[in-house]
Amino acid sequence: MLLAVTGALNSTVKRHLADIVAKLQEVQASAEATVILVGSAAREKQTWRSDTDFLVITPMGLPRWRVPVDLHIHFETRETFLKKLNRGNDFEAWAVRFGKVCTDASGWWPQALADKESQVWPDWQLKVHHARKRQSIASRMLEDGDWDAAEEEYLMFATHIARAFLLRAHVFPLSRPEMPAQLVEIGLPSDAHLLDQLISGTKDVEELQQIATFFEQRLDELEQLTKTPGAQRKLTTKRLSK
Repeated sequence: MLLAVTGALNSTVKRHLADIVAKLQEVQASAEATVILVGSAAREKQTWRSDTDFLVITPMGLPRWRVPVDLHIHFETRETFLKKLNRGNDFEAWAVRFGKVCTDASGWWPQALADKESQVWPDWQLKVHHARKRQSIASRMLEDGDWDAAEEEYLMFATHIARAFLLRAHVFPLSRPEMPAQLVEIGLPSDAHLLDQLISGTKDVEELQQIATFFEQRLDELEQLTKTPGAQRKLTTKRLSK
């Protein structure tokens, strides 16, 4: 059963959703599956870089299937989703706050939202750990001369940095195209400008290297903050409206 929200989706998102539902029916999982549209498509803020992202939650794990290059499907069991939400993972928390429910025949999603775990504020320090892993991958790609792949990885890296600063300031990150404005709101205009450059696309390797150096320095700062007792408690109350 598709929910009414699907009427507002663009044709690409509708096509991908129809394919997902058909596949769930094929593996006899549609009756228990919850399908959530997440990311910039859910916020209707897609750019030329944007993929379409769905979260598929089921009682038991599902076999993966091949999907188009512009589609990402995040598979999670109900148990895993709630555990990650309770641990402070921001992806699951984002789905709770901003995801669009496309199908939920079992009615599990409202029950999940009613759980106290859905109110846990994400841990900004987790983003620091993810950022370091992305930075390592991106730098290797740049050294190998794969500019396009490196740029994509540095965009992911910078996004983790931005999310960490926003969460630490008690501002919930919206979709990636919206984050530069949020960074300006918390007093980080340079971060905002350079993230926006990555989203738009860098003009050459030199520019990419300069942006990479800036965000690597920001990562060093965040890692130092994680070692400072009580640093994570120094939060501002500034927020952006939805």
